[in-house]
Amino acid sequence: MKRSILFLSFILLGCSILFAQSTSLSPTVNIKGVFRKEYQGISKGTPFVLQRVVKLKNASEQGVSRTQAVLIVNGVQLGLPMNMFDVVRLQPDDKNSFWQSRQLSNELITYYEKKGYQESLRKEQAQEANDYLRELEQSKLFYEDAAVEDYLQCLLLSIIPEQMAVKREGVPQIRVLKSPSPDMLMLANNCLLISTGMLTTLDTEEELYAILSREVAHYVLDHGMITVNKNIARARRAEFWGAVMDGVVAATEEYLTERYDYYVPGLIYVTNDVVQALVNDDIMNRMGLDYSAQQEREADRVAMAFMDIMGKNKEALVSALTKINTYYERQRDAVALSKYGIYGSLSKRLEKLGEAPVLEEDRNYLKKNSGVVSFEAAMLDYNKDYKESRRLAMKNIDNGMACSDDYLMVARSIMKLSNTPEANKECMSYLDKADEVAKVTNLNICKMRILLLLRENKQMDAVDLLHQYQSLLDAMFQQPHSEEDAQWIAAEHTWAEKLLDRTYIM
Repeated sequence: MKRSILFLSFILLGCSILFAQSTSLSPTVNIKGVFRKEYQGISKGTPFVLQRVVKLKNASEQGVSRTQAVLIVNGVQLGLPMNMFDVVRLQPDDKNSFWQSRQLSNELITYYEKKGYQESLRKEQAQEANDYLRELEQSKLFYEDAAVEDYLQCLLLSIIPEQMAVKREGVPQIRVLKSPSPDMLMLANNCLLISTGMLTTLDTEEELYAILSREVAHYVLDHGMITVNKNIARARRAEFWGAVMDGVVAATEEYLTERYDYYVPGLIYVTNDVVQALVNDDIMNRMGLDYSAQQEREADRVAMAFMDIMGKNKEALVSALTKINTYYERQRDAVALSKYGIYGSLSKRLEKLGEAPVLEEDRNYLKKNSGVVSFEAAMLDYNKDYKESRRLAMKNIDNGMACSDDYLMVARSIMKLSNTPEANKECMSYLDKADEVAKVTNLNICKMRILLLLRENKQMDAVDLLHQYQSLLDAMFQQPHSEEDAQWIAAEHTWAEKLLDRTYIM
């Protein structure tokens, strides 16, 4: 026994001298753990605290890694070579220590020792991300709602570590994309993009928490940088983003000649073609976001482990991924389900994760995102996807959180997809409900009533409403308005006048 103690003391003394001649590779982390097996006189089950990771100037033994974890064992420092790290088990007990332990267990320290931190490549990737955000901004692809963004940012801050075990700077900031597809992308400039489609596909905060945890896992484990290193050589930045913008312009021009008959002053929708031009395989590959199936499985495991340690329902991840998969199956999007990242391996991963649980209704989440649901329903209507528009609008209606526009979207979908006395009657009932809950005068309701009356050959009733519609347009013109609003008002006046002439003739 005395011999063992003396041997250990000798080792610990030697380590203290050795660490004085080392370079620190991590900040002080202080992660608890135990020895899983006996190591140099230290018995199995002995507790320790991992203090930091260092790189020695010279290895004490041949074949021993110069990169070592500095452990505090019985109050004294001990060096553990990273290539022998499997003799210990880390036991994180909070958010920071969890993510730090994952970085160390994932052998990121060893990866950085081989590849270096690649500061120049990281700067280049950050610039790529800045270029990308600029294209998104110019294409009006951001959904702007300060309350929604703050809610999402607070949720992210409850997940992201304040300090990592490796050299990483900055705190991710959230932006919301106008896109019906459920996407989430962590860019190299620490911007986390969440699509409106992701927010509307999920139904509980725990589901969103789980998906955010997956994305933080990709971020903490540096999957983006690892993937960039594996991807093939890329075109020059100016060339690449120039080609992207050409695609955006082409997609936009397709819609310039079409007039959208549902109008909200100051609100800008985007076409699905523009979204597809800016969220596609080539861009994901260029930015290192086309994660491997192995990386996706790792993100699943890490997210569920994190949910568990934070006292969350880890099965919420299975529920969230199932809903994402269902969305793409409903869209019959075989390409999405076979492409990069989360979708390509989703079905197989779900088979291993098991059946999705039935989660309790989360009224708070549904309320916070009801405005996003309304917006996306209108955006899908704009893209002539009337069935999906109705499905989303009904989500708010069924949850008792509908606004006037939700009832209007349902009415529009009925009108666009059917023309029977029963359908027209149902359509009018939804317009009545839209009128009932409207907080301001909605010209779109009046216009749709006119069209329904003409369908039913009630020309004189339609004439009366047309005069009312013109009065509403005049009242709108008297209020502060943009040049775009003025153009729309003038176009609607012309439409109403021509329709009045035709109706009087009839």
